Amino acid sequence: MIHPRQIVVTLLLLAAAARAQDWPDGKELSGRLLDLARLDRATVHDLGRSAGGQKLRLLEVAPLGPGDSGGPAILVLANLEGDLPLASLTAVELAAEVLAAPADQPAARVRWYILPLANPDGLDRWFERPRAADGRNRTPFDDDADGLEGEDPPDDLDGDGLITWMLVEDPAGSWRLTDAGLPVAADPARGHPGLYRREIEGRDQDGDGRFNEDPPGGVDVAHNFPHGFKPWRQAGRWPADQPESRAILEFAFGHPDVALVLVLGRDNNLLVLPEPQPDLAPGKLVKPNWRLAHDLGLDAEAEYTLQSVLDAARDRGLSPATVRARLSLEPIGKPLTEDLRWWGALVDRYAGYLREHGLDAPREAPAAPGDGSAAAWAYFQFGTPAVALDLWSLPAPPDTAGADTSAAAATVDPGPEPDPVHVRLQRRTEQNRHAGWRAWTRVTLPDGTAALVGGPEPGAVDTPAAYAAQERSRAFLPFCLELAGWLPRLELAPLQLADRGAGLTEVTAVVRNPGPLPYPTAMGQVNQRPGPVVVTLDGGEPLQCDLRRTVPGVPAGGAVTLRWLVRTGRPERLAVTATAPGLGTVTVTGGAR
Repeated sequence: MIHPRQIVVTLLLLAAAARAQDWPDGKELSGRLLDLARLDRATVHDLGRSAGGQKLRLLEVAPLGPGDSGGPAILVLANLEGDLPLASLTAVELAAEVLAAPADQPAARVRWYILPLANPDGLDRWFERPRAADGRNRTPFDDDADGLEGEDPPDDLDGDGLITWMLVEDPAGSWRLTDAGLPVAADPARGHPGLYRREIEGRDQDGDGRFNEDPPGGVDVAHNFPHGFKPWRQAGRWPADQPESRAILEFAFGHPDVALVLVLGRDNNLLVLPEPQPDLAPGKLVKPNWRLAHDLGLDAEAEYTLQSVLDAARDRGLSPATVRARLSLEPIGKPLTEDLRWWGALVDRYAGYLREHGLDAPREAPAAPGDGSAAAWAYFQFGTPAVALDLWSLPAPPDTAGADTSAAAATVDPGPEPDPVHVRLQRRTEQNRHAGWRAWTRVTLPDGTAALVGGPEPGAVDTPAAYAAQERSRAFLPFCLELAGWLPRLELAPLQLADRGAGLTEVTAVVRNPGPLPYPTAMGQVNQRPGPVVVTLDGGEPLQCDLRRTVPGVPAGGAVTLRWLVRTGRPERLAVTATAPGLGTVTVTGGAR
């Protein structure tokens, strides 16, 4: 029997597919989100407003099952870049799939927080005409630092509704065109002088001799997060100075159940395993600060080899990553070696998923999460695993078809090579009639200078054709749903009770994590967030150790054993409770003797 919930979700998806002749804009996507919010388990939260005054709507989907499990949650952030409509569409589709997931799937047993339009101002820009390669929000920004904002925007000189390249005739320029009409860098030393200078399509509105250097303002929300933030650029003045990023941070820190962050956008951190943070030589002499020296029983005025400090820390349950961080020997800018175990497993699974679903064709390699990105913040500072996925990029088939490899051709200097991306865009447009490359159109600027307008269309490298949007958005949904099965989980084994005589009982509790991810990550232990597992024993008077104990971490698929010696006349009433942010609470009572 089909559950009514699945029928409703299916109807919503069919209605969306019927309207998919063009990309759904922000208004339509928000409408679909509100439709889903009418279903059981779904709730919409307004996190605040964007710089342009639009609501930041997040859909919460509660787990299936009796009551609130208090378990882990996944936070999904889509299209922080603003100009990636596929990411926003996929997030809405993901919300529908989560609501339709049967109870026996991991995706139905965790909580989801899904923000499909993390930068609604930037998405609106994508639908504006003329459309430019710009997904920034509506915060005023003085790009050319002249004290004015937005006084020299681009212009659509050829009337095609797009802002593309402009090659202005200039004998001192550094660009020229191949016979095929592809722009290449000039090389006068090899007999290929420059003929053009490259500008953004438009006029010199403010008469300062520069073209389109100050378009309508905006900040790149995708790079406005704290880790590695670079100030005084289009990323903002300081970390989280934008309402969008600030609302996300406030929500995340206000919801300690978030155990994984999924970022749908332009970056990808699963296609290639990242380089690890360099390890220091064990024999390097280090001087621990007073706090670390106190914790390890060392002399704060003395020098020790790194290995001896690590050995002392191991006896006290501190991880090597935590020690290295507390020694402040170098900033951490790459994943810790301990975390690359689970990271590598995710990379392998992602590669397998791509092969299984025919998504492993050669393509343009996406960038890894960079300065000020949400994924970098989530791993390095928020302390949770972070998955960044790009959903489409320009196919990269071999470009050797039709090449002249004869000896005669080899004697002719062909000059500088065009950008391979431009070659593929041009061929794709010619062969398949996909949008992507605009033929050059001659225009005359107000001062009488001749120019050519055309080249790569904005968004052509990372956004597919609209008719393929629905299929592409659903291609990665099963993998996103799989992530729910990777979360750490909290379990307690049955208590083991041993009678030690004179009314004394030794209690043994085993805290387990059967999930594929550790709790927390090694980076999380360095940051001391999320908080540790707190284990409490009730029903007896302790003679050894406190009734309340903390477990800094539980490895993936591993366990930690705790023991107490208590006085009790009713051992069957002993109870142990374990609780942790992001994992919920479990309790066991009684036990075997």
